[in-house]
Amino acid sequence: MHPAENSVSHLLWCIIVALRTAEEDSPFTSETARRRFISNWLNSARDKPSFRDMPGEFTTLRELLNKTSKSVCVTEILVTLLENAHEAQRCDLFRFRSAVSMLLGQGWKHTVCRYPESISEALLARQRGSGLHALQLTRTEQAFLPVGEMIMPVTFQILVSNTDSEPYGPEIAFHNEGFDVVLVGGELKLNERIIRTMHIGLPSIPTAEWNPLHDHIWAPPLENRAYH
Repeated sequence: MHPAENSVSHLLWCIIVALRTAEEDSPFTSETARRRFISNWLNSARDKPSFRDMPGEFTTLRELLNKTSKSVCVTEILVTLLENAHEAQRCDLFRFRSAVSMLLGQGWKHTVCRYPESISEALLARQRGSGLHALQLTRTEQAFLPVGEMIMPVTFQILVSNTDSEPYGPEIAFHNEGFDVVLVGGELKLNERIIRTMHIGLPSIPTAEWNPLHDHIWAPPLENRAYH
């Protein structure tokens, strides 16, 4: 197994090598100990030059450690991620996190609304304020398998002001990471605030969950498109 040029693949490869080296020196006594080792490794690696610009990826890996069942060896999950992804651009969850990290770097506030009954309250609170908000209505763990594959679309409520210079930041960020972006229902204008609903998905999602018409898929202006 060799690290690919992509930085995410390199990160996964380094973790797997560190795990296997540690296992050879002193076998882990439990899955909890194995995951604690990875957590400590991430703490020591996050400031290294090759990983310094990857806060979103580190967050994703910590969520994987905390939320996946300890009945499954995390090493196997990491190997599956590396083998299936080949490169970071083919790993759905990492690309999702990359888009979110891009938004955070642009000054957007990203909030996950975990319970349906709290959506209206969260939306109204942000509608009364200002700033750029991406309110995620679909929990990440519902939309992605532990190995990073997207299995259902993610819905966002986007809140911006009339004067914001980059009101379509979320659409551009997810489009540039390879996701299909669909806007529904037009824009709702309340005083100086604009609210719109955005769905993101992939052609690989089962058609029962995601099957937008081609004409409904959003595309950015030519000057904002990313070319690979």
